[in-house]
Amino acid sequence: MPAQPLKFNVRINQHRYGYDDLRRIWQAADRLGYYSASLYDLLNADALECWTTLSALLAQTERIRAVPMALANPYRHPPLVAKMAATLDVISGGRVTLGIGAGGSRQDTLASGLPFPATRERCAMLEESVALIRQLWTEPTVDFQGRFYHVAGASVQPEPTQRPCPPILVGGHGERYMLPTIGRIADICNAGSNNTVAEHRRQESIIHQAAAAAGRDPSGIELTHNANCVIAPTQGEYDRLAARLAERAGMTAAQYNDNMLANTLSGTPEQVAARISEYVEYGIRYFFIVFPDFVASETLALFAEEVMGRFNSGTAESP
Repeated sequence: MPAQPLKFNVRINQHRYGYDDLRRIWQAADRLGYYSASLYDLLNADALECWTTLSALLAQTERIRAVPMALANPYRHPPLVAKMAATLDVISGGRVTLGIGAGGSRQDTLASGLPFPATRERCAMLEESVALIRQLWTEPTVDFQGRFYHVAGASVQPEPTQRPCPPILVGGHGERYMLPTIGRIADICNAGSNNTVAEHRRQESIIHQAAAAAGRDPSGIELTHNANCVIAPTQGEYDRLAARLAERAGMTAAQYNDNMLANTLSGTPEQVAARISEYVEYGIRYFFIVFPDFVASETLALFAEEVMGRFNSGTAESP
């Protein structure tokens, strides 16, 4: 057994989800022992707005944490983000992780009438934004004169419940700008999707080099793993489920397995747990799981009971 329980996040891309379905998923995940759940942040998608919906969902759950995945920094001024997050942290009893990124959707940003600078500048803006948000959370008043953001005598009261402040997850990809930015500012790193262990090792090396160069302890940055997951109780049920998903995607079963399920956490509970163990051995303890839409309550329960239980129960043995 790991010394500390593994953490599992239900990652929802809420495109065309109604609120009742999101509430069902969050309340089931809360009851089943998932550590956190998340929504994405797009302004022009057919989707409920991220922060408003997270606020409502936290009010209707008791334990699970909320993680926006991830707020697009260009959409909101940093003092506004700091105030929003502090307020929700107080209301929820300290259940907020601030997920934020440089803003990855050019189309969505421009459609909203907002500028979309080059990646290098957006990463510099993100770095400055996170520094300002942390100051606002931890200092009574803040004077800040940066390249992109300026405040004079700003404050956030009441302060967040979590001390010294809520953790900040930084999401994104790109070895030239984004990964070094993560190394300089993130508490939690969320980069890539369905990465192999070798890909994690390469990314972590870049992140750690940037952290060390900035005078940070690289070991203080928590690494996470994003993974799609198709799961069923038996091999036969899994094969039938994968075939249905392949048909829905307009693919043969072989094409779907090669193109959509490569490096994912998919199969029977035993197979999924074995794959997770490979990442645990590398040192990852926080997993962001994307189940097929629309997420079924039975799927959440199967994963929680038959996979999470193998790692986090007091008596179970790791695969």
